[in-house]
Amino acid sequence: MVGSGRAAQMGIIIKGADVLQGTRRIDTVVFDKTGTVTTGAMQLVDVVCVPGTSRTEVLGYAGALEHASEHPVAKAIASAARAELGTLSPVQSFENLPGMGTIGAVAGTSVLVGNEKLLRGKLILIPATMTEALTAARAEGNIGVLVAVNGSIRGVCVVADRPKANSAAAIATLRGLGLR
Repeated sequence: MVGSGRAAQMGIIIKGADVLQGTRRIDTVVFDKTGTVTTGAMQLVDVVCVPGTSRTEVLGYAGALEHASEHPVAKAIASAARAELGTLSPVQSFENLPGMGTIGAVAGTSVLVGNEKLLRGKLILIPATMTEALTAARAEGNIGVLVAVNGSIRGVCVVADRPKANSAAAIATLRGLGLR
């Protein structure tokens, strides 16, 4: 009874005594990462460019197009572009493709920002260096977004959600209790 009451004060609902008693057998804890162990605020952490393309060019096109989107990853890219470049170019013919990315024209130039599915669907070849950049971003728990300009990949924007300050200590405490 005391355990259920204390849990309720902490925002944890326990359906019954049998559930509470069963918790002693738990050996693994799974978290929804976003907003639980992370801040929930996405940030641009890197821009990987193909040779001959500048960070300013990739960020300028991607930031302008993503400024028209409401997606958290898009907002992170647009915010970083505004902070680094100032005013962004206007966008025409903006189209959001859920689960894939965005398409539009930035100052009269065709721009696509999205995942491999979107770009392959538009028959845009992804260079090995950009596939490697996507793989590296994902290996670090980040999100990689491809940027194509006039039908050619120009770079990858890497976006991350940062851990909360107390997450490492909380996870260490759980591990100290023998939990995975």
